[in-house]
Amino acid sequence: MLSLHSIKLKRRSLLKLAAASIAAASLGALAKALPRRRVVRPPGALVEEEFLARCLRCSQCIQSCTTGALTACTLADGLLLWGTPKVDPLKAPCEAFAGRCEEKRPCAESCPTGAIVYTPVVKIGSVKWIKENCLAYQGKQCLVCLEVCPSRGAIKARRGVPRFNSSRCVGCGRCVNACPAQPKALYLTPEGEIRVAKP
Repeated sequence: MLSLHSIKLKRRSLLKLAAASIAAASLGALAKALPRRRVVRPPGALVEEEFLARCLRCSQCIQSCTTGALTACTLADGLLLWGTPKVDPLKAPCEAFAGRCEEKRPCAESCPTGAIVYTPVVKIGSVKWIKENCLAYQGKQCLVCLEVCPSRGAIKARRGVPRFNSSRCVGCGRCVNACPAQPKALYLTPEGEIRVAKP
């Protein structure tokens, strides 16, 4: 037969467990409610919610990235994204399209959970142009973005000024990385990305 003391202890333990469960659920809901940026994910990343559920934040994809384009999200990107991989074209471009990672994707091969998988289709985002920062728009001779772009028709020149076609852009970030303007005239967004459905 249980003593009054052991009943009180069990009740106290149950209350602590209930409080911990409520706190965990509240923190999870809060993390989801907090603002977060949309970031450019590695090629072959699963759709975002599935990606976040599977990603261990182990950094194996970042460490195996041949070009050095992958970096970890910071708290500035959002609490839920913290520690997950994103493409940073200021560090290096992604070469999954017409580059050294086209046939073999170290990021996908190193992922232990399948949050990133190999896919032949590469469209990780699109480049946006800030014309006021563009040297060519300012009348200077510069079409570096066009010279380094691997995607035919994504960048064309008209009267010495670049024109961007987001439907042809794969989001590799080569143009962002190579842009000599300070501040940069280009930035990479996940707009138009093609993500992988749950395999």
